[in-house]
Amino acid sequence: MILEIDYGNTRLKWRLLDAGSSVCVVRGAVDHISRLALALTQAGCEFLVFCRVCSVRNAADNAQLVQVVELLYGGTPVVFARSATQQCGVVNGYLEPSLLGVDRWLVVLAAYAQVQGNCIVIDFGTAITADLITTDGAHLGGCIAPGIKMLNTALLGGTQIYLETNTAEKTADITAGCSTGAAIYAGTYSMVVGFLREQLKLAAKMFGADFAVVCTGGDSELIKAIVPSALIQDDLVFTGLALACPYHIKG
Repeated sequence: MILEIDYGNTRLKWRLLDAGSSVCVVRGAVDHISRLALALTQAGCEFLVFCRVCSVRNAADNAQLVQVVELLYGGTPVVFARSATQQCGVVNGYLEPSLLGVDRWLVVLAAYAQVQGNCIVIDFGTAITADLITTDGAHLGGCIAPGIKMLNTALLGGTQIYLETNTAEKTADITAGCSTGAAIYAGTYSMVVGFLREQLKLAAKMFGADFAVVCTGGDSELIKAIVPSALIQDDLVFTGLALACPYHIKG
């Protein structure tokens, strides 16, 4: 088996792939590294040939992750993806390429590999990121904004707003809320939609009408109300991870 890990700000997502076919066999997510070993054991994973990781965590967290894999699977190679100056036909647009978040870099690699043309790739994670890539693989940089949950948390944490238990159902046509929960969602939704529209304007300024929109992450469906043709890819980080850290079968 190949173990893929996306170690994010709030969750650790993992997938097990068949080493021969690279087909995903099972996947899951845990909210703390201490729960990973149990999750893999319950998934029936007894042997690994390779482990590749996308991590935005600090060195101590990454060391703990390696320790968990080593305790379970002995000397299995654990490879961490890194943002590169150039990789898989894409040239990193950051002034200091190593400082581009590795999750963003992998999403950029995956989107470009799929589209092979002008595109904007939007990742709806804890934060929302938007990155622009040209037809010849030049990454033009991007923008970062807080996601909906982060906006809600910041608002509720910085005020004494009373939140009713009956919050509104999330729908794309909310324009005004008739309860505090609904009003908060309407406001944060409007802020995110405004951010998305500005990113699309920027893409149109750069590329004209010739560009694709690729999205990943939990709130990806938001973009469908604006760009019905948008490509939604749930596993874009994992796709980029496989490109950046390929497994080579030993012959």
